[in-house]
Amino acid sequence: MSLDLRQFYLENVTQDEYYYHFYNLISNVNMTHNIFFCEQEPEHYDFQVFDIEEAIENFKKSCQPEHDGAGKEYDAWFYLTLFYLYKVGYTIEEFPRVVEHPPKERNEFTYIDVRNRLIEMGQDDNGTVRYATRRVFISQLTFVQKDISISLNESIEIKFKEISNRQASFENMSTDEKLAEIVNLIENMLKKDGKFLNLNYSTVCFDFIDDNKIKDFRKKLHCFRHSSTEALQERKNYNNEQKCFMIDYGLTIIKIIHVLTDK
Repeated sequence: MSLDLRQFYLENVTQDEYYYHFYNLISNVNMTHNIFFCEQEPEHYDFQVFDIEEAIENFKKSCQPEHDGAGKEYDAWFYLTLFYLYKVGYTIEEFPRVVEHPPKERNEFTYIDVRNRLIEMGQDDNGTVRYATRRVFISQLTFVQKDISISLNESIEIKFKEISNRQASFENMSTDEKLAEIVNLIENMLKKDGKFLNLNYSTVCFDFIDDNKIKDFRKKLHCFRHSSTEALQERKNYNNEQKCFMIDYGLTIIKIIHVLTDK
């Protein structure tokens, strides 16, 4: 199933995030102004991607020199892909800050930053950076994802895809989406015929995890499953380090449940 990057942005960006600077561009990208009739007319730009690799390829395309002066479609691809990469924990090795804090104008990165980096690398011709040089450099940018400290086996990966509304793999989910799907999967694995299973957790993890701890954990993550004003406000109480800890803790719970129910 494909992912609509524009929809992903509109559903996940918050007003207190840096990426909210691009909200008007993204929300109005499919509207154009008719100067003769003072009317808004729809465009039909499509921002669907099949996977992270296709998103990255479209990002690289938006950075190519022939698109320096191109319109808002390429601007949208640039910021939509960076926002998605930001949410799923990717960085660009050659430009580690750009995913977290992109420039307000695409050209600042695609022309100025790229050109300066190539000059630093000695890839210029007496101060001139050729289009061909920029094209090759952009095509070879290195995209890396921060490691998930808790590894998942294939059967758990499949379970995450099964419960995801967009059939996403766990690594391609945003941080908040991961937390929502962790609690959804815990419920999916434990709830049978309307009742929650009581498992003997001590056989695997001593007394570090039990029914009450899992219940408390599910309650803490409840706000990530909903989009009410109250839930969104509650999410802000957690910083990134706390969210990462809850992801690791939640995956540990899932792995233990998987072991016990598989037996």
